Amino acid sequence: MINKKAFLLPIVAVFSLCCCKKNYQRETMVFYVWGDDVEISCYEKIASDFTKETNIKINVQPATGNYYDNLNIMFSSQKNAPDIFFTESGQLPAHLASKKLLDLQPYIENKSLDVKTASNPNGSIELWDINDAYKYDGNKIGSGDYYALVKDWSPDFILWYNKSHIDQYNSENNLSKGDPDFIEYPSTTIPMTWDEFYDMSYKLKKGTRYGTMLDRVPYKHLMEWIQMTGSSTWDKDNKYFNSKDPNVLKAFQFFTDLQIGEKASSPIIGPVGVGSGEAFANGDLSTCFFGSWAYTTYNWSSVGFDFECCPAPVPDKGRALTEADCYAGSCGMISLAIYKNSTLKDEAVKFLNYYMTKGSKYMAGKGFNIPGNKLVADSDDYLYPEDSKLAKINQYFINVAQNYTHPIVYNQFYDQEAFEDICGNYMSDYLSNPRGSTLQSVLDKIEEDLRRNI
Repeated sequence: MINKKAFLLPIVAVFSLCCCKKNYQRETMVFYVWGDDVEISCYEKIASDFTKETNIKINVQPATGNYYDNLNIMFSSQKNAPDIFFTESGQLPAHLASKKLLDLQPYIENKSLDVKTASNPNGSIELWDINDAYKYDGNKIGSGDYYALVKDWSPDFILWYNKSHIDQYNSENNLSKGDPDFIEYPSTTIPMTWDEFYDMSYKLKKGTRYGTMLDRVPYKHLMEWIQMTGSSTWDKDNKYFNSKDPNVLKAFQFFTDLQIGEKASSPIIGPVGVGSGEAFANGDLSTCFFGSWAYTTYNWSSVGFDFECCPAPVPDKGRALTEADCYAGSCGMISLAIYKNSTLKDEAVKFLNYYMTKGSKYMAGKGFNIPGNKLVADSDDYLYPEDSKLAKINQYFINVAQNYTHPIVYNQFYDQEAFEDICGNYMSDYLSNPRGSTLQSVLDKIEEDLRRNI
């Protein structure tokens, strides 16, 4: 298993060695990104427009392989280290421990970053409250100085469903409204319960077609489900895994049942070669969990069937669900950060400011999530793009985000990727051989492993 401290110390040591060497000065900034071809082409367009306006050169470098593993390797050399890069709030503790992030507060105060504040009320960048996840005061995450700015965000586990598959199921089984097995289109405002979704996705499974899939960031999704129960993945100090909490077990059980239960509708994580975004577009998947970015990324505008999105299913509350029960964790808070030891800090700050304003406006028109600049999110560029379907999706997502969303709570003492690796190791064994142990014993092993490595 990954030992966070052992993992971070070599990085700090490498930084110390780098500081002893003569600074490597390059002429071109490196912007390290992830994404498919469509998304990366957007970053290249923004970078090109920035260069035309400022004469500052910037190279967009897409990730190959694991983004964060490669990032740490790149940071071992000033020659290869990116000047500006993506990060997530779950990675912030590791970034802070290895001292790789530039404190952005001085640039906000001198208006190099034109952020709207009490002393700069007409700033062109208005940050959402969720950006507090990237604040740090030297002791606690969530307050103090900004160390990254959210470029975009989204409730990442909204449920998308194929309406044609529902019509097909009802027709093939000669079902009419009022029949016990008739499937209604899910409400756009009132969520299904976990049991209702479990049943529906199983009914929609047909031949090689799956009812749902859990292939994308499954353990973040699981953390969202835990929070939906009213419990937390972590104890009261946000440090140790809550393995004994019955609601944590309940969420893990739902996660497991979808893959190997009596009404399993999802393949086991790993073996399937085609991802859920492509499978949904191909008609080989009836439901999937995605942020709004999926519409553009997977070219869902050109699929040959009707689809819709609705609230993520929630635990049974023991009563009739209402619109007040419509909520989802917002783990999709991707931010832009600047490397503390960059030799092009001022240029990187200029690009960050450009991205958060003109770049954000460009991305809003393309349909990549809710802009991290609230002024852009409230504009016609985001709310009323030319694509009417996208306009409907954007308006739906921003309503859910503003009214029903809470951020996923990450452990401030442990790296998120390391936590996911540990979960994946134990859960893979359990899913392939559930009779070899109990699910509770799996949770206990996860807790023991995490406790050893904190």
